[in-house]
Amino acid sequence: MSTMSKSNEVEKNAKVGSASTHVTLKVKGQDEKELRVFRMRRNAAMRKVMNCYSEVRGVEYNTYVFLLEDGSRIREESTPDELEIKDGDQIDAMLHQDGGFG
Repeated sequence: MSTMSKSNEVEKNAKVGSASTHVTLKVKGQDEKELRVFRMRRNAAMRKVMNCYSEVRGVEYNTYVFLLEDGSRIREESTPDELEIKDGDQIDAMLHQDGGFG
């Protein structure tokens, strides 16, 4: 095998190995000034971050609605890969409000 093909093979393997299986998310609540940081697997359900955030805040699980930067709601069973979340992205935790009065 030539030196050129060996270096190409090493470079290719390095790229494959550099794809992280985890993602770091920043979660910001509507009443918080600082972000909370969570690290999770790219193929894990977002339910895990939602549950952890609720526990840290000391509230029931369904107190918050979690939104992507574009304002779309995050479903519990979605994964970071499905949502195309990149390492370091921020999601928002908004207080859940039931609609209407009366």
